[in-house]
Amino acid sequence: MKLIDILGGTPIPVAYRIAFITNFWREPLLRRLEAEQGLSRPEWTVLICLAYRDNLIARDISEITEQPSNTVSRGVVELERKGFITRQRDAHDGRRTRLAITDQGRAVHDSVMTGFVAAEARMLECLEPKEVEQLTTLLDKIARDVSSWSKQPPPTDDTAP
Repeated sequence: MKLIDILGGTPIPVAYRIAFITNFWREPLLRRLEAEQGLSRPEWTVLICLAYRDNLIARDISEITEQPSNTVSRGVVELERKGFITRQRDAHDGRRTRLAITDQGRAVHDSVMTGFVAAEARMLECLEPKEVEQLTTLLDKIARDVSSWSKQPPPTDDTAP
């Protein structure tokens, strides 16, 4: 039996489909990223965040991505070693270290992101442009509501639907 065979039988049809699609889209890209660019998942996570917002601290990245702080820290150390990011003490709070992407890091990010963009386009080829717009709108609505549902504990047997 293939994983796709249970799409209609799971009691979590939306979450399962999101996870299913994400796994089949993301995992091959991450394996290729590591093989071709020598970038691990934690490194890529940090690089993506810094490509869109410089001067973050590692804790910001952990909060944005829900990645453990030790995982983010490993990515930061390796990216700095490779010359893709820099670390600088915060001028207002010496306990914090601000992270910034270097020109070399941005070039790697942009090169890799081209492949991710192409992979997304390929994944969405089965949809009409209007459907892509609707899907994006719905996913955006769920994403913007994360704070209201993500920290809730799972229901107990007494409260399960």
